[in-house]
Order: sequence, then structure tokens, then C-alpha cells
Amino acid sequence: MSQYRLNGKTPNGTVDVLLGWDEPMNWFFMVIDPEVDEPLYSNLDEPEPERLTLDHFQRVLERFNISNISLRPGHEDGLYEKLMADRKEKRMS
Repeated sequence: MSQYRLNGKTPNGTVDVLLGWDEPMNWFFMVIDPEVDEPLYSNLDEPEPERLTLDHFQRVLERFNISNISLRPGHEDGLYEKLMADRKEKRMS
């Protein structure tokens, strides 16, 4: 499982964002505020978490007004490309 811990900037302050590729489950995951009992968002709360795409997670980031994290292909931070490489290479850490 690859994991990226990021600080998401919102109009109301900073939130922790955990995202990555879960090789054993064969899906991408994302949790906003993972250290609290009830995170603001978790892919596990979705009806079909195994079908979620990075595009879906980008829309979730936008819904929470997280402006400094992008999962769009070709973005300068390269996060999309890193995650896709993790999946392709079956990266576990």
C-alpha cells in the first residue's frame, strides 16, 4: 500500500489528507482527517469504494475546498502520476 500524507488547505484551515494505492484491495483510497474517530471523508463510506477513481477523489477535494492538492494528470506536483505508478508497479509502501 502506498501512502501520501498531505496537509490540505481550506478556507477554514488545514486538514490532513491521506491517500494512496491499496494493492491488496486493488483500489485507490482517500481519507480526510484520518486521525479523528469520524473523518470528514473516507472512501470506505462510499457505496462502492472499489470503483472510485482519482477523478472522483479530485471532486471530493474540490467539495471540501481543498485548494493545494491536485489529482489532475499533468499537474506540477505530479501526484496523479505517482499514484498511477504505484498502481502499475503494485507498490506496497
